[in-house]
Amino acid sequence: MIIDSCAHVIPVSFEDNKERISNADRTFRSLFADPKAKFAQADDLIASMDEAGVDISVCAGFGWTDPEVARESNNYNLEAAKSHPKRLVAFCSVNPLWGEDAVAEVRRCHAAGAKGIGELHPDTQGILDADLASLAPVFDTAKELKMPILMHASEPVGHGYPGKGSVTPELLMTLVNAFPNNTFIFSHFGGGLPFYGLMPEVKSALKNVYFDSAAFPFLYRPEVFDVVARAIGAEKILFASDFPLVSQKRALNEFSQSGLSADQTKLVQGVNAAGALGI
Repeated sequence: MIIDSCAHVIPVSFEDNKERISNADRTFRSLFADPKAKFAQADDLIASMDEAGVDISVCAGFGWTDPEVARESNNYNLEAAKSHPKRLVAFCSVNPLWGEDAVAEVRRCHAAGAKGIGELHPDTQGILDADLASLAPVFDTAKELKMPILMHASEPVGHGYPGKGSVTPELLMTLVNAFPNNTFIFSHFGGGLPFYGLMPEVKSALKNVYFDSAAFPFLYRPEVFDVVARAIGAEKILFASDFPLVSQKRALNEFSQSGLSADQTKLVQGVNAAGALGI
């Protein structure tokens, strides 16, 4: 089984009303201001999965800053998963700084079938400057409901790109240490955090953390999978494309050059995600 643990679909209304959504939501503006930005709906994702041979995809949201935009996106993901129950899994997006309103939205979405929370974007959502205690209501709810939290991460070095931000390994470790019993998925290989898994205290602290490979063809050579597996274990890696930014077919083709063993490949391509999501 091949599971893509991070793909994105959004309502067609977001594309049709790009200026309105951009004015309303800071994260949308940061990611989709470029006229070449890619939009995809659920049918596009299903077609991509059929072409690439992907069995299940997680429909992740973005770190929305406007509650109405978030709710519309969440509803779309939930409906997509309901329409394709054996192919799509819904995540819901909130800003933890919305407090009890965010908790209520998480509970609503969980009751409707959402398996996780995210993607969160700490830069645009203001999480970087927040008191950690303000995150606790949503993070505690995620722990109670056994929902992993998917969070955008960024490399402290290298080229820039839309939405890169500054969610570097140091910030991620702060969150892990503050919420050690939450399950986290740090996107884009956690901005390089797994490399520090060679430090025993870091590997121990990351006991409840997974790292996805979203957009890896734009960031790393394929052997990043082997390097991370050596540093922190193949059981910590989730295959992800970041569709439609990267096609699922391309992501799988480049993954085939990773150098992982057959057993490690099974873990990364599906077993790990199935365990993390309760599939």
